[in-house]
Amino acid sequence: MCFLSPALRRIVTALSAGSALIAAAGEPVILRDFSDSARYTVRKPFAVPSPDGATLRIDTTASGDEWTPVFLTAPGMLKPSTTYVATFRCRVDGPDMNTKYLCFLSRPASSGNGALDTMFERGGGSASFRPVRIKFRTGNAADYAFQIHTYRQLKGEITDFRLVEQSREDSYYPAVRNAAPYTGPWGALPTGAKEFSIDQPSNPGGSVVRTADFGVSADATDNVDALNRALEHCRKNGAAKLVVAPGTYRMTADRPVNLERMRDFIFDGGGATFVWHKKREANFRLNGCERIVMRNFKMDWDWEKDPLASLVEVVGASAGHVDFRFNDYETFPRRDVRVIVVSSYDPATKSVGIEGGFDCFAGQHGAETEWLSGNVLRMHGKNLPLFRKGQLFRMQHYYYNMDGFAMSDNRHLTLEDIDIYSCAGSAFVISGVQQYWEFRRVNIAAPEGMARRLITCAGDHCHIRRSRGFFRMEDCEFSLGADDCLNVHDTSGYAEKSGTHSVTTRNVTSIDTFRPGAPVELRHGDYSPAGFRSAIRSIRPVDEEKGMYEITFEEPVPEPVDCGFVLFNWTYDTRNIIVRNCFFHDNRARGVLLLGRDITLENNHFRHNDMGAVKIETGYTFNLWSEGYGADNIVVRNNRFDSVNPRGAGSDGKARDIYMGVYMETDPSTLRTDYPILSNILFENNTFKDSYGLVAFISSAGNVTFRDNTFVNPTPRREPLPCRAAFYVTNANGVRIVNNRYIASPNVPNPGVYADPDSVKGLVAAGNTVVSE
Repeated sequence: MCFLSPALRRIVTALSAGSALIAAAGEPVILRDFSDSARYTVRKPFAVPSPDGATLRIDTTASGDEWTPVFLTAPGMLKPSTTYVATFRCRVDGPDMNTKYLCFLSRPASSGNGALDTMFERGGGSASFRPVRIKFRTGNAADYAFQIHTYRQLKGEITDFRLVEQSREDSYYPAVRNAAPYTGPWGALPTGAKEFSIDQPSNPGGSVVRTADFGVSADATDNVDALNRALEHCRKNGAAKLVVAPGTYRMTADRPVNLERMRDFIFDGGGATFVWHKKREANFRLNGCERIVMRNFKMDWDWEKDPLASLVEVVGASAGHVDFRFNDYETFPRRDVRVIVVSSYDPATKSVGIEGGFDCFAGQHGAETEWLSGNVLRMHGKNLPLFRKGQLFRMQHYYYNMDGFAMSDNRHLTLEDIDIYSCAGSAFVISGVQQYWEFRRVNIAAPEGMARRLITCAGDHCHIRRSRGFFRMEDCEFSLGADDCLNVHDTSGYAEKSGTHSVTTRNVTSIDTFRPGAPVELRHGDYSPAGFRSAIRSIRPVDEEKGMYEITFEEPVPEPVDCGFVLFNWTYDTRNIIVRNCFFHDNRARGVLLLGRDITLENNHFRHNDMGAVKIETGYTFNLWSEGYGADNIVVRNNRFDSVNPRGAGSDGKARDIYMGVYMETDPSTLRTDYPILSNILFENNTFKDSYGLVAFISSAGNVTFRDNTFVNPTPRREPLPCRAAFYVTNANGVRIVNNRYIASPNVPNPGVYADPDSVKGLVAAGNTVVSE
C-alpha cells in the first residue's frame, strides 16, 4: 500500500521541515519522538523504543490476544475537547490488512472499548515506511489519550513521531435571531430522480393456476417443493397467474422457492402466510424474470422452535464471562443456542439504540456458552468490561444467514402488499443487472401483540449490491432489522498497475462481475479521474484467497498518480432511485445508505435509527469491502428525522444524523479527498428533531445545499455536546447551508456551521436563524 491523497502529499512534503515547521506555527508539541518516557506508557515486551528514542519497535507475535494495546500518552498530556495532529511514518513486516494492522485511537485511558472513541484509524499496509497524518479532537472526558493497538500479531515500527496541539480552531458561523435571508446565487441545484413507469404483466390468454392442485397445503410439513412444481408448470405453460389459497404454510426444505425466467406473470399470495424453518438458502429466488408481480402474502420464521433473537438481561458479569437471563422464557427452546451479536436495548422504544449503548460481536459460529439453568446462559469471552448487572440487550441468534428474497437480473418487477414479519437474513438482496423494479406497500414489521418479536430481518432490510437502477419504493415500512434499512450501491475494487495493459486487484471478492468485455473506469486513489475507460480483455487469478486477479484491458493503462486505482465497473449503474412516503424506524445501524446517482428521498419518516438516518458515501478497503462509484444528483426533501442517532455514532469523533464522506484504504478511515466524489446534493424542507450531535457531517463533497430545514431539540442528552444540531464541513467546496430555522433550545448552545478553514472552499453559511417556538 502506498496511496497518498493530494492533501496528504502536500502535508508529507511539508514535513521535511520537521519540528521547525511546528515551532514556527507556535503550536505546543506534546511529543517530539519517543525519547521522553515520562510522556507516554508502552506495554513491554510488545513495544520498545529504540535507544535514541527515534523509533518505536512493535512486536506482538507472542501476544495471545486479538487486540493488543502497546502505547498511550501519559495522563494529562491531552486536554479535553482539544484538536491535535499526529504525524509519523510506519511500516509492518509482511503487510496484509486482511489479517493484521496497526490501529491508532483517541480514547479515554479508563475506557475498555471504543464507545467513546473520537478517532479510529487503521494503518500498516506497507513494508516500507509510509507517512501518516491524523487530525483528531478529544472528547469531554479528562483522560483521553492517543493510543496505538495492534490487531492480531505483527511486527512493525513507527518513527519520526510528532504529536502537536493545533491552535488554529475551526471557523464558526453562528445562527442568530433575525438573520437576513440568503437570496442567492444558488448555482446549479440537483433535480434528483426522474419519474419512470414499471411495465405490468400482459398475458390475456394465460391460464390461472391454483397451488392446491400441486399439493400446497396448510397440513403439509413442507410446501417448498410443491410450490416450485406449481411455478415450473406456470413457466412452461405461460400461465398468467398463480393463486395461493388463504392459510399458513410451513416451508422447511433447504431450497428456495424459485421464480426463474418468468414472463408476464402474477404470483397472488391470497393473503397466505409462509413460515420458514430451515438451515440454508434464501426463501425466494427471483432470477431473469420480466414483467412479473408478486403480491398479497406474508413471510415469517418459526419462532416457537427457533427464535431469531431474544431479550436478555445481564445477571452477572466479570472480565471473562457474562451471564444472561432470557426474560421471555422459563426454558429457552434451543439448547444449542448461538450468540452472534448482542446489542444494547432500550425498553422505552422496545428496540436497540440507546445513548452509551454498544454491540458485542461473536462471529457466525457464535460465542462459547454454557447453560446455568433453563433460561440463564453464560457467555465466555475476553475483554468484557462494559457489561453490567441489570443491562438489557437484544441477543441475535442469526445474522446474515438466509435471505428473504434474493433477486438478480430481473426487469419490470413489482412487489406489493407484502408483509415480512421475520427472516433469518436480509429481507431483500438485489444483484446483477436488475433494472426497473418497485416496492409498493411492502412492510418489514413485527406482528402485533407478540412480545418476543424483537427483530424482523437478521440483516439489512434491503441491500442493493449492484444493479442497473430505476428502483422505486413507496408507502413502505422498514423496522426492527439487524442492519441498515436501505443500502444502495454498486461494488468497486482496488488494483495496482502490473503491466502495460493490466492491473492486479486487491481484495476483490466479486471477481465474477469483472467479465471480459465489461467497461471499466479507473480512478486514482483519491477518486480523481485517471482518464481511462476500457473493456476487459482477460482475467487471470493470482491469489484467489486474497482477492488478487490480474485484469488485462484492451487499452494501455496510464501511470497512477500514487500506486493504485479504484475500479468502477460500468456494467452496473445503480441510479434513478425514488423513495417516497416510507417509514424507517427502530433498526440497528443506519436508515438509508445512498451510494448512487439521480436519487430522490421525499416525504419519509425516519425515527430512532440506531446510528444515523442518511449516509452518503463511497469507499474502498484492502481488507473488507469496496462500495460505490461516488454519489451525484441527490435530493432529500420534506422528510422527518426524529432521534435518528440515539447511540451517538460519529465520524471523526463527531456524532451526526447525516453523514457525507469517504473511506479509503480502511473502513472507518479519517482520510479525506479534496476531489468532490460526492456532489450535487440538496437537503430542503426537512425537520430534524432531537439530534444527538451534528445535523450533518459534510466531507469529500462539492455543491451541497442545506436550505429551509427546521431543527427542534426539546430533549436533553445524558452527555450534552457543544456541537448539537450544528453542521461540520471539511474537505469540501461549494457548500451552502442557508435559511435554516432553529427553534431556540437550551440543549443547542452553538447553532450554526463549523468548518475546517484549511480544506473548505466556497462555503456559504447565511440566513440561518434562531426563533422562539
